[in-house]
Amino acid sequence: MTSLRLEDDHLVLDFPYDPQQVAEVKAIKGAKWDKVARVWRAPMTSLNEVREFAEANGLHIEADVLLFTLPRHKNSARGVGTDGKWLTMNFSYDRVMIQSVKQIPGVTWDRKTMAWRAPMTSIADVVKWGDTFKQEIPDSVRQMLDEVNSSLTELKDASRMVDAEVVVTGLQGELLPYQRAGVAYAAKALRTFIADEMGLGKTLQAMATIEYVWDSYPAVVVCPATLVLNWKAEYNRWLPHRTVKVVTDRKEFPSDYDVVVIGYSNITAWEKQLLNHKSYVFDESHYCKTPKAQRTKSAIKIARSAPKNGIVLCLTGTPVTNRPAEYASQLNILGKLDKFGGEWGFYRRYCGAFKDKWGQWHLDGHSNLDELNDKLRSTCYIRRTKEQVLTELPPVVHDPVLVDGTGAGIKEYKKAEADIVKYLVERAKEIAAELGLSPKSAAVIAKIKAESNQHLVRLSVLRRLAAKAKMPAIHEWVESRVAEGRKVVIAAHHRDIVDELALKYGNLRIQGGMDITDVEEQKRKFMTLSCEEAPVIVLSIQAAKTGHNLQVAQDVLFVELPWTPADVDQTYSRCHRLGQKSSVTATYLLCDGTIDEEIYSLIERKRNVVNQAVDGSPAGEEAELSELVMNLFADRLE
Repeated sequence: MTSLRLEDDHLVLDFPYDPQQVAEVKAIKGAKWDKVARVWRAPMTSLNEVREFAEANGLHIEADVLLFTLPRHKNSARGVGTDGKWLTMNFSYDRVMIQSVKQIPGVTWDRKTMAWRAPMTSIADVVKWGDTFKQEIPDSVRQMLDEVNSSLTELKDASRMVDAEVVVTGLQGELLPYQRAGVAYAAKALRTFIADEMGLGKTLQAMATIEYVWDSYPAVVVCPATLVLNWKAEYNRWLPHRTVKVVTDRKEFPSDYDVVVIGYSNITAWEKQLLNHKSYVFDESHYCKTPKAQRTKSAIKIARSAPKNGIVLCLTGTPVTNRPAEYASQLNILGKLDKFGGEWGFYRRYCGAFKDKWGQWHLDGHSNLDELNDKLRSTCYIRRTKEQVLTELPPVVHDPVLVDGTGAGIKEYKKAEADIVKYLVERAKEIAAELGLSPKSAAVIAKIKAESNQHLVRLSVLRRLAAKAKMPAIHEWVESRVAEGRKVVIAAHHRDIVDELALKYGNLRIQGGMDITDVEEQKRKFMTLSCEEAPVIVLSIQAAKTGHNLQVAQDVLFVELPWTPADVDQTYSRCHRLGQKSSVTATYLLCDGTIDEEIYSLIERKRNVVNQAVDGSPAGEEAELSELVMNLFADRLE
């Protein structure tokens, strides 16, 4: 029964969970959740606010509560203010005001101060809210609004700049106009995403920024292990006067350097030695998208050791691979997460975060993406696309091609698919028995969806078998291109698929477990030898999707697809980048009647959400792995 009652010297609110009502009761001064009794408790001093809440939400108010009345007292501390880091809003309980304040970007409830707070980037919204509800707003806050607005507008406009007047002394070569603009933005913002599309020279912009900003050495570059030597080579090419040392293991840390380059896998071991440098660069920063990962924790720790006027850069052409929640830990590395309402303020505002009936938080949604992109650009984010800045670079042509699989291959695929369906049917029956429901019920289907990540290995088997089934079609396609004198990049996932294709076409490959020097030699052969001598290089998508330049090829063939659009884009961008003179075609060979078609559809739907979060473009409905599972098998589960 929903009720408001008096218990000892406290008021007790008892009502079923409702996120809206919970948010309202949290705003009542002194209200606390009793985990044991599973009720809300509030002091008698908040009687008026508690009664208003109960009346507004239809709770039964017991007679003993109605006997008490307390006079209202004006709180001189009420209104809009600031603690130097956050904007604060303090007001008596009012349902309408609470609903309105919750619309302010990044706003959160601070239990310690019993007030609402919002990041400085939301100052315009806060002042507007205060004026609407006739709240006291100090002149200092209004003056701050003018200053912040000017700065935010300047950075926002600069985030799309394609030229600037920047001269980097000592640089061995000329920056392209948009690269100069990138340096100018990063030098002003200091802690910055350089999120230009793949192939636009983010490495050079990062090096130039550190060189351009006074007193920025010594510097640390953190990157995937496969790119460590590439960073050293780039420094030798562009800034040869700088001393660059590479950390190759966990036994010895170098000394006497301007720049130290280290792989993500080693930063935890050398965390102490990496602290207190003047500048930090985190290349392919989406490697730190998982907050609980140890390398993410280490990256945040060392980045926070940079001086206040130091440089911290996150470089990635794909800051978001699946969903906006991936921004949070990267913003934490930059020290900018508080400007978005902190971690949970970010999740609630931009990830559609919610708690299900089992008490589990879901952060895989998306909300207010145009606002997010706008705020990123006005805070710490510069991104330009190839289309914007390289008008001479031919576009990528995307060509999905449906092919038939071999009879034996399709037979093997269908058997594996039937085994998965059988497993899912049995699992549905188990869940139904546990819940006392029909296997066709919504609750059972929801449980199957919730377990979809556990099916990833099974789905990966189908992906591999689909690739095996279409191998003759793959060979026919590759050989037709090679016969025309064209070099081909083949992208696959499974090691045996990579091995089979590499052995057939010259044995050039990039895959996990290879020595860095061997990788560089494989690329050199592909880039310098003739089409007759080195017609094909085969890439393991996860191992080779970043840090490699293969502009000699104009054809990228996907024989297996990854789960995310970012991995697709990263892969074909090995060819579609600065130096490419011809149009690049990304061909997706999809085996008819297999998982290939569903994965391709999934990627295209996901791309809409990712594009809006990264570029601010229109978004459609996001599809998840759970969708893929159900799209494939839901009809047969019934």
